[in-house]
Amino acid sequence: MKSDGKPVWLFAFLKMDEIIDKWSLVISAPWINEQNRDQEFEYIINLLKENLNGEELSSIARISVLAKDSHLSQELMKKKTGDLIKEEQINGNIIHEGQILESSVEAQWPSNNLFAKQSS
Repeated sequence: MKSDGKPVWLFAFLKMDEIIDKWSLVISAPWINEQNRDQEFEYIINLLKENLNGEELSSIARISVLAKDSHLSQELMKKKTGDLIKEEQINGNIIHEGQILESSVEAQWPSNNLFAKQSS
């Protein structure tokens, strides 16, 4: 995503709650909104298919696309990029194991600013 110029607020792989043998991908990004959620979800799935082998893909149980202001996003974004999580309860969720691959509350998607400058 970052290589495509799409910044993310949060990108994490977590083994959480009752699913202890598979990963949950948790993502929050400024370029995902209610209007384009399905299209961007498909984009994420395609990225995973392009970059992971079959065994790696089958180890992912779910993909959660969260709003930046969701409680889970906010709590996970308190962690730093690269942080490991082990047996920790976060916002009522039990994180058995995980890693924060990206955490950046400052990430911005400039398209609105760019559009405003072009239409002036």
